[in-house]
Amino acid sequence: MLHFSRFRALSRAIIVLAPLWLIACVDRTPLGPTNQDSTPSFAMASPQGLDRAIAAQERHTAALMRIPGVVGTAVGSLPNGQAVIRILLERPNVPGLPEVLDDIPVTKTVTGMVVAFSDPTKRQRPAPIGFSIGHPAITAGSIGARVVNASQQLFVLSNNHVLANSNGASIGDAALQPGPFDGGTSADQVGTLFAFQPINFSGGSNTIDAAIAVTDVLSVDNSSPTDDGYGMPSAQIWGDGNNDGIFDNKNALLNQPVQKYGRTTKLTHGTITGINATLSICYEVVIIFCTKSATFVDQLIIEPGAFSGGGDSGSLIVTDDLNRNPVALLFAGSSTQTIGNRIDLVLNRFSVKIDAGPPPPQPSLDVAVQGVNAPASVTVGNTANVVVTIRNAGTSNVSSTFDVTLRDATDNIVIGSQSIAGLASGATATQTYAWNTAGRSIGGHTLTAQHNLPDENAANDQASAIVTVNPQSLGMHVGNLTAIPSNDGTSWSATVEILVHDANHNPLNGVTVVGDWTPNAFLVANTCTTGELGGVGSCIVLYPGIRNSRKSVTFTVNSLTKAGFTYASGSNHDVDGGSNGTTIKVNKP
Repeated sequence: MLHFSRFRALSRAIIVLAPLWLIACVDRTPLGPTNQDSTPSFAMASPQGLDRAIAAQERHTAALMRIPGVVGTAVGSLPNGQAVIRILLERPNVPGLPEVLDDIPVTKTVTGMVVAFSDPTKRQRPAPIGFSIGHPAITAGSIGARVVNASQQLFVLSNNHVLANSNGASIGDAALQPGPFDGGTSADQVGTLFAFQPINFSGGSNTIDAAIAVTDVLSVDNSSPTDDGYGMPSAQIWGDGNNDGIFDNKNALLNQPVQKYGRTTKLTHGTITGINATLSICYEVVIIFCTKSATFVDQLIIEPGAFSGGGDSGSLIVTDDLNRNPVALLFAGSSTQTIGNRIDLVLNRFSVKIDAGPPPPQPSLDVAVQGVNAPASVTVGNTANVVVTIRNAGTSNVSSTFDVTLRDATDNIVIGSQSIAGLASGATATQTYAWNTAGRSIGGHTLTAQHNLPDENAANDQASAIVTVNPQSLGMHVGNLTAIPSNDGTSWSATVEILVHDANHNPLNGVTVVGDWTPNAFLVANTCTTGELGGVGSCIVLYPGIRNSRKSVTFTVNSLTKAGFTYASGSNHDVDGGSNGTTIKVNKP
């Protein structure tokens, strides 16, 4: 079960989780299973041959992952205590799989495609652990925990694909509770994206899918619901006897009972059945095909399949006892398994710890600039709307009027200043500033919003966003299409040379040309880049192996792309009149 931030609807694959209903009143008294031993226990009996199994798994994983249908490997154990290598399969009957690797037994488990989660619920303040949250561009995920850094700054923890839109967000973006799929809007902001671990989608290895957003005690709680959850997680992570923030023996996690509270399936119980897992995780699915994936290593596998469901992504996984020691951050799964990042790696990435103590003193007077939301880029000369969110994070109402000023720190100019006539405790206000970029410098601009109300917490009196100002786009168009047919006697081929001009009709290299052949065929080349193969502003596409009974084919240019240039299709032309500059017919020779 994987949890996907870009899903717009539920699917059979795994999705980010959160409770399907919201409890209006939650008792803060910690509550956990009454039939569990409350004595801390960080060590469990290791299966026979565990170290050899891990060594064999790591030695053979790369080769196994190249087999179509294999989505991952892990180390587990048999009922008799023997360590095994587990091969995780997208479908049954995958051929070519071994029964034994380096004398270690191999088991096969059909998990289906492993994908990332997202799903809906309601609004609550403060929002408990496990409730719906999400970036404005996704559906919804789960609040994992409230965490705190050495300066006592509070953050909400969840997945990158929940809070940072799978790398698509900017620092300063809003975190909405509930997530957009559950009806969350800009008025439901509970945090501001502070940091995220980028996901490598280019073939490199990942260990965590995680992000944090700045929040406060009025917005996010540090406990799951205690009437149907597990209560408050411990600040002490599992298996860290020397308090260095790292698991003392990660292998001891195998067969550890765990629990979690998430948006969709709420409180569930399971067991870690796989450690040291390497998995290919799908982040975008079109129909039944994965179109965007990432490889994760050193992951934990939890069973049964009912442990999580769509909308649970971001949930905190803790030990299934009264200690509730954090173990993992849930981020993916299939219909049979749940996948989690090691929580020690997550917390150390952001230099934070689980906030399980009394909340830090809440300032009486504290107005925060919660976020500056602006487009990632703008063309010089255009006007961009910049939205600033202000929140009264203190316990007292603000009755006086104060100003919020937005400044372009890069060019040292004031974009605008607007007044707010008071703000109740816990309330938010948004202001929109029109930023005219005429005359602005090219490149990155830091836009900083700051209010002028004297309060008790100067650290959150301002926030920033970075916007890239791009130069005006230059025009380009097709300057000539040339048909070049050839015939080898048994079939014939059609070649089309495309010449691209800039606005001044000069040849332009580095332009990607995409088009369509009619009729289409499997082996045709329909894209090329000008300047390749020695062309000066030109490139060629090929339609080979045309049967002699066909008298002609046509090629149509659909798009031209090059950074800093705009395709002006209305300017297409053909110097020799052999086409209209967009479509050309190639006749059999």
